[in-house]
Amino acid sequence: MNKITFTNICMAIYCLFTLQVNAQDGYTYTLIDNGNYSFSIGAVPNASASNFATSVQSYGFTIIVPDGVTATVTSSLGGAASATFFDGTNVAQPTLDGYLITETLGSPASLPAPSAGTTAPMVTIQINGSPTSGILEILANDSALATTVTPLKSFMQADMIDDGSAAFANVVDPNASGLSGTSTFDFSTLSVADKQLENFSVYPNPAVDMVTIKSAETPIIKVEVYTINGQLILSKKNNLERINVSHLQSGMYLMKLYSNDASKTVKLTRK
Repeated sequence: MNKITFTNICMAIYCLFTLQVNAQDGYTYTLIDNGNYSFSIGAVPNASASNFATSVQSYGFTIIVPDGVTATVTSSLGGAASATFFDGTNVAQPTLDGYLITETLGSPASLPAPSAGTTAPMVTIQINGSPTSGILEILANDSALATTVTPLKSFMQADMIDDGSAAFANVVDPNASGLSGTSTFDFSTLSVADKQLENFSVYPNPAVDMVTIKSAETPIIKVEVYTINGQLILSKKNNLERINVSHLQSGMYLMKLYSNDASKTVKLTRK
């Protein structure tokens, strides 16, 4: 990841950002806690009857972390998102730091049609170390910092109009927050005594019908499966070595495994 001057950030990103947004069909961003200091930023479609799949050309948003905390991009929509660090001291915010995360795709990527109401993960980040205080957040477009430093605002250049042409416009409202659902996470809610479940395997992943769970050290006593936006859709406390997922729609889910004194959340993809 690159560390450059804040002036360079503004120059590099300003050309990607436009102030035009379709008030009806658009997107907001939300923060998804994957567990174990892993977080995803998901794109949430505005309520719409449109069955036309969104075509994304580029996107970006800013995450704010406590001063001294670092983050690493581990995956993204196109596989090549960049995280540009900036020191909060340079924007009169000495208690925080930030990362401007952007990606321009070589070929536009499709998101589910807005009518599906699907939250689509855009980027997953790993918070390094184990901070126990401070706030992780997605910067709101109407915040004082984003209003002062416009290139830090969230955006998505996308085609959402089924007219036979490819016309990419910003579909995240630059004048509202640009956020929905959960947008902050308080590290103080984590206990340093929390124990993460280790030495287990979940396979096959991606899965079609059945998922096998093996734990080498401690028995698994409960399994939960959530949608990517946090809705519990499956909970089991017995016969946990093999879980039937054939009834789930294709897509990404979060599977949480519990032992008597530990837990772990893993991503599960249903083909």
